[in-house]
Amino acid sequence: MNSELNQLPTPSTYTRLLLQRWPEQAGNLLAGTGLGDSLAPTTTHISAAQQLQIFRNVMALTGRTDWGLIFGQQLNITSHGPLGFAALSAPTLGEGLDVLVQFARIRSPFISFSASQQNNFFCLTVDTTRYPLGELELPLIEVLMQIASSYVDAVMGHSAREVIVQFAWPAPPHAALYAQYFNGRCEFNAATTAFKLPAGLRRLPCPLHDEKTYRAALMRCREALNSLLHPKDILTRAEHWLMAHFDQLTTLGDPISQPRLDDLAAALALSPRTLIRRLDEHGSSFRSLCSAQQQQLACRLLSDARYSVSDIAQLLGYSDAANFGRAFRQMTGVAPGQYRRGKR
Repeated sequence: MNSELNQLPTPSTYTRLLLQRWPEQAGNLLAGTGLGDSLAPTTTHISAAQQLQIFRNVMALTGRTDWGLIFGQQLNITSHGPLGFAALSAPTLGEGLDVLVQFARIRSPFISFSASQQNNFFCLTVDTTRYPLGELELPLIEVLMQIASSYVDAVMGHSAREVIVQFAWPAPPHAALYAQYFNGRCEFNAATTAFKLPAGLRRLPCPLHDEKTYRAALMRCREALNSLLHPKDILTRAEHWLMAHFDQLTTLGDPISQPRLDDLAAALALSPRTLIRRLDEHGSSFRSLCSAQQQQLACRLLSDARYSVSDIAQLLGYSDAANFGRAFRQMTGVAPGQYRRGKR
């Protein structure tokens, strides 16, 4: 496990913020990491193992159980590089949250997220099973929950009291302080650790939405995440290649050729036959991956009033709006016009 964490790159941003907060403790903060007594200005990344050791050093130096809350308050969504810019410039709150789920690993590769809808709530569930964090689990999740909360507040323009923050453990000794750091309701001894908000809020437009900034930031996020992926993680790497392919469509504004299996196989350094077999092992296929990406793009374009249904049909390579409508209805169960009305 440690050898794997040693190979996972992590941006040095959090470490630099900690060094700014306790400059006189630089040597103690970096103790046991092999980084010496200071961080070189050119050091943009450290390993996940080094980052976790620095967090342990912070815990030892402060002697406080609430240090995660204090550190998390220092951060805002723009502290997270392209991940933060992609979320802020996304078309809607929901798409920004999807960005956080999909690319959280580029900032905290030792923690995973998944998204789901439960009843009338959209849930971001935290998973720490792959890299058990021990005593660091609570403070690091407190940090991540504050990041999610600050993002929702930024989009809504006020404190999001509709949010629910769930923790799958009893209330910690400093639980009384949570009201100072979280605007929503905090629950303990929950079935899962999750950040929840009413599903209807996903439709809120982001006030800082800018399509070019959003696309550029997404591209940088994918590049960063690809550097973390194991060469054998064929499914995720294939999904990222297809996302980038379809992103060209909205970036260029002109129809582009449909992705080809041979091109994807070449990008992954596999033969087409091997790629088909590897995807099948994951219960997937090239066609299903393409359809999923095409559906996401169609939904995104339908959410943008600048594009008519005919425009979208043309961009996606359909001969006319009627053919696109039939295909969209098969994918989603609703007609394009009905989907667009429901997004308003």
